[in-house]
Amino acid sequence: MIILIPLLASWLLVEAATTAPTLTQFDQQRFYDRLWQTNLRGPRWTGNDNQNTLTSLVAQSMQFAGLDVQILNYTIDRWDPQWWSLSLSLKNGTVVGLPTTGYWPYSGDSGVAGVTGPIHDAGTFSVSDVTEKAIDSSLNLTGLPPAGSVVFFDNPSPTHNYSLPGYKLLG
Repeated sequence: MIILIPLLASWLLVEAATTAPTLTQFDQQRFYDRLWQTNLRGPRWTGNDNQNTLTSLVAQSMQFAGLDVQILNYTIDRWDPQWWSLSLSLKNGTVVGLPTTGYWPYSGDSGVAGVTGPIHDAGTFSVSDVTEKAIDSSLNLTGLPPAGSVVFFDNPSPTHNYSLPGYKLLG
């Protein structure tokens, strides 16, 4: 039995490789175009406009193909702030509530008392076009008070350019 397992696995690999479906040049181009169009819309976080647009386009394509499609909306409670808030206390005494979503799972524990401190705008967190890795030095972290600060920065989410040579179509 032990000898049969590697033989069976080898046969399955050869069989899968020789019977794998292939696409015509037209279908390959259509597949490439769909990847390109999907990439143009940017990140598709759950519930954002990009994801909703993509979901609608996929549903329309499926309906065009003759399928019966239903889109179900579902509320993810974890992303709705229920027991916490974020507010900004201005120097003139005005307190402004800031719109938020839940911080799960991207934030550490700030404790029951919360966090209070001056705001520091650190600018934009950059990502290398070549390596797609973070450039830590792009944030302005100078002049932070010793007692701490609430740091805000823009954190763009780069999308992959699937037309670059590093990406191969269909594996």
